[in-house]
Amino acid sequence: MSIMRGVKRSFWRGLATLLPAFLTVIVLGLGLSLLHTYVGQYVNLGLKYILHWSTGFEMAWIDAWYDRYWLGTLGVVVAIVGLVIVSYFVGTFIGGRLTRFFEAWMMRMPVLRRIYPGAKQVSEFFFSEKKVEFRRVVAIEYPRRGLWSVGFVTGRGLRAVAEHADQELLTVFMPSSPTPITGYIVAVPRREVIDLDITVDQAFQFTLSGGVIVPPGERLESFEAAQLIEAAAASAEGEAAETAQVADALPEAVSEPGSADGTISSGEPGDKAGNATGPDTTEPA
Repeated sequence: MSIMRGVKRSFWRGLATLLPAFLTVIVLGLGLSLLHTYVGQYVNLGLKYILHWSTGFEMAWIDAWYDRYWLGTLGVVVAIVGLVIVSYFVGTFIGGRLTRFFEAWMMRMPVLRRIYPGAKQVSEFFFSEKKVEFRRVVAIEYPRRGLWSVGFVTGRGLRAVAEHADQELLTVFMPSSPTPITGYIVAVPRREVIDLDITVDQAFQFTLSGGVIVPPGERLESFEAAQLIEAAAASAEGEAAETAQVADALPEAVSEPGSADGTISSGEPGDKAGNATGPDTTEPA
């Protein structure tokens, strides 16, 4: 039974070690697969037609050539290079004007104008350089008293609200779980905010995992261990104080009242030398 328990523990430990790497490879592969499906294959098709028109080769020969030399990934490479070129072009004056024109056209479409703003917000959240500045991680009682939630301080709130409340407020973004890209903005009095000693990345991991991934310093077992250490230290200090008190009282208990030099007399009360004397056995003359 102990052998099976050890094998099971080793299996889960190995799975926990390798799972992040596997998930990273899966996500990367999924991204490349989507890029090939929606962009790369059309790029490959365009390149094949260009070769066919420019060289006169048959499409069957070009397909065989592609398969022989693994040129199917060429479309993904061209797509990545094209994305880099588009990003540089959008940063120019003409590219910015064309982007605004495209967005205005999308917002006029009956169905697309409902989808495009949300897709743009998600894209900007992950890829935009102008990210929201989360200053620190806090905990507040939300959505009601007695329920605590993790949030991010984003500012000091609106002046009109602070003046109406007549106290200093903080603007806190309360992310949803497990999708922290959405949430709510609340204005909370500063005195009702508890600062958490964790990073923004750790707070995002906590939210994405539904509270399963707890930052190391905030785990309950760590808190209980700290309490046990404090209790042991307090107990040791108390024992040391009691030992010191006993040591201070010991000389007073050893010395007797009336003895100037602290020595203990073993003789009779009338014997000044302190020597024991026996009964007088001499007879009178």
